[in-house]
Amino acid sequence: MTEPTPGRGYRLSDAERDEALLHLRTALQEGRLDLDEHERRSETALHAITDTDLRPLFDDLPRALWPASMVDGPTAENAPVPSKSPAPPAERDDDHDEVDRKNPGRNVGALMGWGGFLLLVWGVPTFIGGDITSIAVFLGVFCLIVIGPLVGQIAYNRRHGKRGGPREIDEG
Repeated sequence: MTEPTPGRGYRLSDAERDEALLHLRTALQEGRLDLDEHERRSETALHAITDTDLRPLFDDLPRALWPASMVDGPTAENAPVPSKSPAPPAERDDDHDEVDRKNPGRNVGALMGWGGFLLLVWGVPTFIGGDITSIAVFLGVFCLIVIGPLVGQIAYNRRHGKRGGPREIDEG
């Protein structure tokens, strides 16, 4: 990788923009910027494309408030390098209360809430009306939308040795 050209900056990452906004917020809290100036500089920082776009926003502020990329200056060592792929999500550990990010499964609580809503709004009036065709249609749709995914998630959890919900209580 070659070093950035001295007159040209490198493209900013979202994290670097966020850091610049944090430092501008600190300058506002310390009374170094008034509200209008903070708003103007924050808007400019949000739309900054390269690190050289940020420099004028911090020139009149102490170096302690400068973002790290401005203090060190862009070099091949500290210029951000895009990662090829994001870090893999954490797997579920049965000893700890963590979620399996690769396959979080269906939200059983949401399925039950949706099922209750369908039952209340569509099912009860259908059963009260007593029309066999309407009842059959309701039960078919209810099974497809709620019961099927709910049973599938429960079966998946049993097959993969997952117990309980978000909080498991050790017995004994």
